[in-house]
Amino acid sequence: MENKINIAEILRDMPKGTKLYSPMFGKCKLEEVINHKEYPISVYIRGEQAFRTFTKDGCYISNIEGSECVLFPSSKMRCWSKFFKRGDVVYNPNSKMLAIFDGWASDYYTEFNTTINYYDDHTFGEEEVCTTDCFVKATDKQRVEFIEAAEKHYGGKYNPETLQVESVKVAEPKCSFKPFDKVLVRYNEDSVWRCEFFSNYNTFNKRYPYVCLSGVYKYCIHYDGNQHLLGTDKSPE
Repeated sequence: MENKINIAEILRDMPKGTKLYSPMFGKCKLEEVINHKEYPISVYIRGEQAFRTFTKDGCYISNIEGSECVLFPSSKMRCWSKFFKRGDVVYNPNSKMLAIFDGWASDYYTEFNTTINYYDDHTFGEEEVCTTDCFVKATDKQRVEFIEAAEKHYGGKYNPETLQVESVKVAEPKCSFKPFDKVLVRYNEDSVWRCEFFSNYNTFNKRYPYVCLSGVYKYCIHYDGNQHLLGTDKSPE
């Protein structure tokens, strides 16, 4: 049992009507959380058509020594530390997978949906249904490293509202190019510069604004004056 977890804090921002479970009363729904009360958690018991209150750690009676938690997310998932919230980064200690928690895929909270997944082989995936029992909430360090890796991989900025890495608007190029200008291009900051001939600006994909004879690129500079960068991943001065 998880008597020491502050369940009131976990439920504080949850919407009214969130489905819960108590072995004393069966299925119930969250009514409200009032932190300053001795029994801050109020739930609606469907079968009794009545409200019951619980202590911040889920006990039904507060002044009995050894009393245990009798309020849980569901009858099949009784671990409050796994009652994830949208936007949490979660971690599977066995597979080493990290993911963005999107929402529950089961009323019993035994499965959930993800938006971005990062696997042990350093590859990324999206939109997977995962088993709650296999995951824990990631540490702050894991979260920071995961977001940084996702932003680098997808070439954008993580949006905590959409739970996706979104393209960053590309500013108007400082250099102007004409068709058949000799240029150096690369896909991202980790790739090396290569020779190309400029064609036109890409109006359909601002993430890769430069269209050349063999493809589209994120970075483009004049060849003349930068020829020493050819074949390197160094940034121009």
